[in-house]
Parts: sequence; C-alpha cells; structure tokens
Amino acid sequence: MASEIGIGVIGMGWMGQVHSRSYRQIQDRFVDRGIRPQLVICADEAEPRALDGQSRFGFERTTTDWREVIDDPRVGAISVTTPNNVHLEIAEAAAAAGKHMYCEKPVGRNPAETAAVEACARAAGVLSLVGYNYRWAPLVQHAHKLIAAGKLGELTHYRGCFLIGYANNPDGVLSWRFQRELAGLGTLGDLMSHVIDMAHFLYGPIARVGAPFTPVPFAPSLEKAYLPSADDVVAAVRRVME
Repeated sequence: MASEIGIGVIGMGWMGQVHSRSYRQIQDRFVDRGIRPQLVICADEAEPRALDGQSRFGFERTTTDWREVIDDPRVGAISVTTPNNVHLEIAEAAAAAGKHMYCEKPVGRNPAETAAVEACARAAGVLSLVGYNYRWAPLVQHAHKLIAAGKLGELTHYRGCFLIGYANNPDGVLSWRFQRELAGLGTLGDLMSHVIDMAHFLYGPIARVGAPFTPVPFAPSLEKAYLPSADDVVAAVRRVME
C-alpha cells in the first residue's frame, strides 16, 4: 500500500503550478516508490491564484496566509515557490515545525540567507531540496556518467550559457525579479545559478571564473504592459538559433 505524504505549496505563480503538476504525476511515474502525494493546501497572497491552483490541481483547500500551510498537521512536505524575499522566513518556520521543504532557487537573496536556510534545516533534521532541475535531463545525466568514468579525460574548462528572453522588451511589466530588495542577486542568482550548479554536478568545485559583462540600459516598467505576439516569439527563437 502506498504511503501518503501531505503536500503544501506556498506561492501559486508559475513555479507553484509546476510543482503542483509534478506532484500529481509521482504516483504514476514512480509507482515502484510506494509514495502517494496528497495535495492538502496551497497558499498565495492573491486569493484568485490560490483558488485557481485548487481548481486546476485538486488541493483540498486554499489560504492567503502561508503560515496556515505550515500549521496544518497533515502537511509533511512543503514547496516554497514564492518571491525570494520570503524564502528565509518560510524555511525557518517550516524547519521549526518539522516539515521537509523543496525551495526554489535562489534559496536566499544572498549567500548569508542561503546559509541560514541550510543551517536551520540541518538543525531541525528535515530534508531540504533546491529546484535545480536541469541536471536531470537525460543528456546531462549521460554526460555526467561519461565524465565520472573518465572517458572525456581531465576537464580543464567549462563554458556555461543560459539563454532566455522573457525580459528582453523595455516595455514589459516590472516584475519582482528586477527589484533588488525582493530578488537579491538578480539574474546571477535566478538564472546563472543553474549554470553554476551544472558545473558542480558534472565535474566538481570551480577553481576560477570569468564572464563577459553586458550592461542593460533599461528595465521593464509598470506603466507599459507588454504581451509578446507570435511573431515576436518566432523572432526570438531564430535569434537564439543563429
């Protein structure tokens, strides 16, 4: 008989939806593990997002107060998919309550916050995971095995790129990701952390780094909302492929 694990998701934006959708697939995709996630409660400060998450993914109930997720005795594991500025507070509360947690990256807005999350999880003896999902792609797993077996010889150089264009339009909507007090390290923590994790996963510690610097003279604004057209998306893909 499958063992049931109560799940709570805090933050029902894009990543909260990804986590919720993935939990629903576990019993089918990993049937041999004997685990059945039960979507107990989802939280978002915007009630419509919380209600939409309940409707789409089947959570038993919703809340606009993330503390209710942690206080729920049926919840054993929590996904933290909020903006970065509340990761530490939520993680500390979850660890104190004995809840395992899966936190989106960057865990903290800076190294000190990230270290604090690690310390509280270790002290509480709870499991903590970070959303570095690219390491599980089949191609990456294959490369990891080749390197571990010594089939590529001694590696001396790793070049990493993260190509994405969701913020390339100056008339786009201002997101919390572009506000230092909320996001912390900005794109280095949000996107380049994937590149760094990939290097660690494939080979090990990094001895020295180098990177080109390209200043961006604009930032999206609240006054000019922008929704890309199909032509814009096609053009962006072609630029990446060139």
